[in-house]
Amino acid sequence: MTSPRALSETIKTAPVPYDLDAAAQMRDAFGAEFFALPTNAQALLNGVAGSAPYLRRLISRAPARVSEMLNQPLDTTLHALCTSAQNAGATLQDDAQLSALRQVKNEAALAIALGDIGGAIDVVEAAAALSEIADALIASALAGAARNLDLAPSAPGLVVLAMGKLGAHELNYSSDIDLIVLYEPAALAAGDPDKARKLAIALTRDLVDRLQRQTADGYVYRTDLRLRPDPGFSAIALTIDAAESYYEAHGQNWERMAFVKARAAAGDLALGEQFLNALRPFIWRKYLDYAAIDDVKAVKRQIQSARGGHDIEFAGHDLKLGRGGIREVEFYAQTQQLILGGKNSALRSKKTLEALKALAEFDHVDATAAAELDSAYRYLRRLEHRLQMINDEQTHKIPTQAEAIDRLTAFAGAPDANALRDDVLNVLRTVRDHYDALFADADDDDESTGALVFTGVDDDPATLETLRELGFRRPEEVAATVRAWHAGGTRATRTERARGLLTKFQAPLMRALSAANDPDAAFFAFDGFMKNLPAGVQVFSLLAQNPSIFDALISMVTISPYLRKEMSRRPERIEGLIEGAWADAPPSATALRDDLAAVLVNAEDFEAALNSARRWAADERFLAAGRLMAGVGDYEQAAVAFSAIADAVIQNLLGVAHDEIRRRHGDIEGGVAVLGLGGLGARDLTATSDLDLMFIYDAPAGAQSDGSRPLGATEYFTRFVRRVVTALSAATQEGALYDVDMQLRPSGGAGPAAVSFDAFRQYYHHDAWTWEIMALTKARFVAGAPDLAAAVEAETVRILGAARDPAAVANDVNDMRRRLLDAKKPATIWDLKTTHGGATDIAFICQYLLLTLGDDTGRAPQRVSATIEWLAERGALSEESARLLAQTQSLYDAILQTARAGAGGVFDPATAGGALNNRMAFICEAPTIAAAEAFLTERHAQIVELYATVLGLTPVGAPETR
Repeated sequence: MTSPRALSETIKTAPVPYDLDAAAQMRDAFGAEFFALPTNAQALLNGVAGSAPYLRRLISRAPARVSEMLNQPLDTTLHALCTSAQNAGATLQDDAQLSALRQVKNEAALAIALGDIGGAIDVVEAAAALSEIADALIASALAGAARNLDLAPSAPGLVVLAMGKLGAHELNYSSDIDLIVLYEPAALAAGDPDKARKLAIALTRDLVDRLQRQTADGYVYRTDLRLRPDPGFSAIALTIDAAESYYEAHGQNWERMAFVKARAAAGDLALGEQFLNALRPFIWRKYLDYAAIDDVKAVKRQIQSARGGHDIEFAGHDLKLGRGGIREVEFYAQTQQLILGGKNSALRSKKTLEALKALAEFDHVDATAAAELDSAYRYLRRLEHRLQMINDEQTHKIPTQAEAIDRLTAFAGAPDANALRDDVLNVLRTVRDHYDALFADADDDDESTGALVFTGVDDDPATLETLRELGFRRPEEVAATVRAWHAGGTRATRTERARGLLTKFQAPLMRALSAANDPDAAFFAFDGFMKNLPAGVQVFSLLAQNPSIFDALISMVTISPYLRKEMSRRPERIEGLIEGAWADAPPSATALRDDLAAVLVNAEDFEAALNSARRWAADERFLAAGRLMAGVGDYEQAAVAFSAIADAVIQNLLGVAHDEIRRRHGDIEGGVAVLGLGGLGARDLTATSDLDLMFIYDAPAGAQSDGSRPLGATEYFTRFVRRVVTALSAATQEGALYDVDMQLRPSGGAGPAAVSFDAFRQYYHHDAWTWEIMALTKARFVAGAPDLAAAVEAETVRILGAARDPAAVANDVNDMRRRLLDAKKPATIWDLKTTHGGATDIAFICQYLLLTLGDDTGRAPQRVSATIEWLAERGALSEESARLLAQTQSLYDAILQTARAGAGGVFDPATAGGALNNRMAFICEAPTIAAAEAFLTERHAQIVELYATVLGLTPVGAPETR
């Protein structure tokens, strides 16, 4: 193995000295020994001293040391300097250590500069060398601080994390350093958290002071601790647990970006690695992260706005933050790392160029683009180093003065200023073009909509004109409201990140709102949604990145106060819309049942199962309501979907309750059948329906359960049913699932919760009121024992088909209708469940006819619309009457489904909002809500008249609405 060559033997290039007098001054300080150096070393020192005053001072201060550096390998020099730093931390007292650290920093700066400028090492190697020296100096300063507190030099229990360029071993020449200091109280001061906190803060303060205090020898590094969690309020050193809790609960995407480059640099390195490993799920997510993409774009826009960096220029251009600069190369790589690195660990390199190479190797980046960005990054970093070497300034800008430009031209080795200008502009344009190709929509305003400017305090005339062209009748109010959003007037827009995302999608938002029948009503409905959002970033990111659902989602939010409230309460439901294939046809009843069963498999106990079922049902009902409001599917499909969700819940929770009762009391011979009545039986539920249920059991005489606490059949099934009802209706931390109504069971509220099959048969053949038999017309088996269900169904057919006196049935039906009208007055004519001439009248017409047919050979469908057709086929309804009933039932179904999914209850035009009013008018095929109400009034009267005609009675008087 050959020995490494001396630095002087590896020098390949040397700049032409800009200031010949300065070069001569350096030679004078050096003395005759200068001319004993190799010619290439002399040329290098002349060029460096004649171009960079800071480096000239370092050379002139210790010529013998410079000769030594040139006459030995650069690695040997740097290794010796790291050793000196280590020794200073371990042995020297405070003032001596401060001086030694600064001397090491200066000598390392000179040695690395000579290697970099002379071409002995490339700019990436120079950055790595600067970072290694920084690590040594930080560790030394920490050791000195620890020694003063009687701690071991490595400060066990405390770690210094290197962030940013230092973390990536990409430190620039005159860079400050970003650090985060964390500690583990038990390791730093066993059993005394308060002492540990004081020690950690004292260590951090002393560390920072040793690094950045200005002395006669200068300083080591400007040190920034502001990347720590919540820097405005937190201590300068935090516990590991506090940091983990912060990032888990409050960590933002810019912090994820910062931690891509983080590493443990000093102190307890094992503790640091343990913390970073724990943070991996926060940094590297498994799924596409749209918010991270938008964060990068927003940050880039902010940088360009603040720095005037929208245009590419030469004089005064910021090589780091300006267009086409170093930061764009870093963002180009880092954004894709954040998006893709969760699934591919090979993309997680802290180093920019390594990340670009990996992205190209996995075909995420074009190989040519990666190569050109690699070359551009190296060029910009070299020029950045030259800028900083001149006067040891943390600058990234090309000078604006001609003299300073000429100095940089000479130092950079360019033929002249024009050549340097051309090279710089070509590199910047190359980076910009690749960056813009990746973030094609990052900074482009959507001009297709027209002017939409909502900054400042006054209305922008062009924006008001655009709003008018989009159909807004109150553009001044719309503009003022949007300005309030951008001013952080709602919780959703109080962060800069959220406002940046809002800016991105405000043009498509205005287009989508303008497509509504009443754009102003739609806009102010959306404003109501905004005001109730607890935060906006997640929602805005999803809207901005998923144009396929944008218009439909806006429809849901603007038309439906109910959905608006649900999404404001749980914004993650918007993400569920995307993932849930909401635009497809609703899942089948079987698929829903199996999906919930898979969810409940993971429930640890009864309470957990209830909470899981509630979350699942709430999400599925939300999706079904969303489909309806977005115009995906019709009202009958919505009714079937809501009913299938309820079926799935009942079927699964019946099993959960059975497991619970079995655990306590064992099994029993026999079974139970759950009948759905009312809307559930008819598969006609809405978004907010309750459940009408009846539980029928059958067991051999004298049957007892076989558990440690045996029960007879009546007690066993009664407890079982109560457990099921509790599972369905009890409020848990996830809220309530359904209100359960069992008033339709035999003997109503006074009857047993579980009815034996014999009692069911006896009651309905001999004791049931007419209205109770009417309820059986909608009875449907939902869950439980199939054999028992078949027997119940056969008995139900016989009960319904029994011969009856039509006049007596008509009187009973009419009496029940009177009772219902007296018990609950309709709030408005839209209260179709209770209003005279509403849905109940149609149901009672059908039930009267079913009970007077005297046909026990078949069973009519439970759904009212299908019952009407069934009755017409058998001649029980005239063609004209059937047509009126079918059309009206379809209308009522549409209104009821829309009211529940839109308003969450009875529709009231006075409070529903313009967008929902417009939807209701559209359903009634009316131009306005007033015209729709006039149409409904007429239709109610027609149904009341038909009701009287069919039953052969004087109709019940219509009550006044409130």
